Amino acid sequence: MNQYYTFNEYIKDHELTPSEEDYVEMIYRLYLEDHDIKVAKLAKSLNVKTPSASNMVKRLQNKELLIHENYGKLKLTSRGEFIGKTLLLRHNAIEEFLRIIGVSSNLHEETEKIEHTISHETLNNIIKLVSFFNENSDILNKYNNYKTL
Repeated sequence: MNQYYTFNEYIKDHELTPSEEDYVEMIYRLYLEDHDIKVAKLAKSLNVKTPSASNMVKRLQNKELLIHENYGKLKLTSRGEFIGKTLLLRHNAIEEFLRIIGVSSNLHEETEKIEHTISHETLNNIIKLVSFFNENSDILNKYNNYKTL
């Protein structure tokens, strides 16, 4: 028989909170565009107040995921960069999966809700399914036709 728990019980062993993940992912995204990342730019990108971003930067520094350099620049540590890259790949895979199954309204919001709770096993299977559909456009077309019935 299955044992059921509250949502918080399922996510209690995560290394980072969903907010911390969002910040690391955004810092990584910004770093891919421009290496000159400052707290104000980070705050603007996440639609939060600068003091909130500053507090999170301190938390991420304490977790040794980033360094707040001279002149206010933010730089991910090698571990932070690895996590950021992984989080961005996760985000993109889930977004592509949702797009394939026909989610169009609130696509970004739905991606955000799912990405913080998904297991590695589920994510890996989504990545495989997305790759399968991308490599087999005929099957994807059949699926898209099926959806319209």
